[in-house]
Amino acid sequence: MSALRRALLVARRDLAAERRQPDGLVAALTFTVTLIFVESLAVGPGEARRPMIAAALFWIALLFAAILGATRSFERELEDDAIDALVALEGGRDALFAGKALALAGSLAVVALAGGLLSLVLLDLSVALPLHLVLALALGVVALPPVVVLDTLLALRLRARALLVPILALPVLVPQLIAATQGTAAALAGDAGASLGWSGLLVAFALVYGVLGLTIVPAAIE
Repeated sequence: MSALRRALLVARRDLAAERRQPDGLVAALTFTVTLIFVESLAVGPGEARRPMIAAALFWIALLFAAILGATRSFERELEDDAIDALVALEGGRDALFAGKALALAGSLAVVALAGGLLSLVLLDLSVALPLHLVLALALGVVALPPVVVLDTLLALRLRARALLVPILALPVLVPQLIAATQGTAAALAGDAGASLGWSGLLVAFALVYGVLGLTIVPAAIE
């Protein structure tokens, strides 16, 4: 079986488990919606409608939703003792990382859609470049999971992993957060060149941390 097929099997199994017990997705959706609403109230309606502020509020909420979703996904694996059987297989560690990242990206896409629609309606935002906005959102959703999944795996066997994952992930994710925020804000404001430039940077982040995860994970979960 090829490495890609193994990763897709892990992703499919993870998404199927999420459909059967959607507590992680529901928690991420609820958290994202609540955080966007509270943040918009905190900064005020006028400030929240500015493209940069609206984009930052959205991506901060989605970042924490990604951490919450990844933590819940691995908690489920530990509860079922399925992770030990998976990593014992040939190529299982790589498949675990890649499959979890793909599954998290799928779940984040749902959360991003709900959060994005809420932001547009709640803040009454105008979108100057809809296709550029979709591109920036899609690439941002793809760029976050490799880092979050990698840091979750590094803290997997520790009791305080729920506290350690944000501590490990947040500093590393600052560049992705900036790129996603800038790309989204540029699409809202109508700056096509800037939006495409920041989107290209998100592609680079996704590739770099994807390769880094596939390199580190086999040794990290021995």
